[in-house]
Amino acid sequence: MNRFLFILCFTLLITSCSEEESNDLSIVGTWKLTAWEVADGFDMNNDGIVNTNILDEIECISNETLIFETEGVVSSNKTFNPDIDIALQEGTTDKYVFDVRCDKEGVIGFATTYSQKNIDTVIFNDKESAIVDNQLFRLIKESIKIYNEDFTEIVATKDLTLVYTKQ
Repeated sequence: MNRFLFILCFTLLITSCSEEESNDLSIVGTWKLTAWEVADGFDMNNDGIVNTNILDEIECISNETLIFETEGVVSSNKTFNPDIDIALQEGTTDKYVFDVRCDKEGVIGFATTYSQKNIDTVIFNDKESAIVDNQLFRLIKESIKIYNEDFTEIVATKDLTLVYTKQ
């Protein structure tokens, strides 16, 4: 009988630990935008330091959050939407001119459904996002447009990765 109780208690302990671990990996909860990552980075604030996280280069305030609910709905009422124009200086391959305008008029909100493909992938707005530890990575291909110096032609594009951290 003692052996049976020991096995039962041990099984319950393992089961409860496994449930706790899977809850920690859950998409449900609030996720705050913590980075706008772009390969090779830029020095938008002209401090001499190239940074791959655009949020560290501009003065716009980001309060964007995604809220994932257990019912399969993701919403946000605090989106981050600055206007950033980038032009490659004529005759150069790595010198840029930046025009950054912070969105001070208000916020764009949304609510949509999401599905969790597996423990490390969530899908909403027809795009997959990867979950690694407590971060969600959302790739937006060719989102950053780089123009010629007079802004009449797109000369290059870069992918943008939005990084959200679970709160």
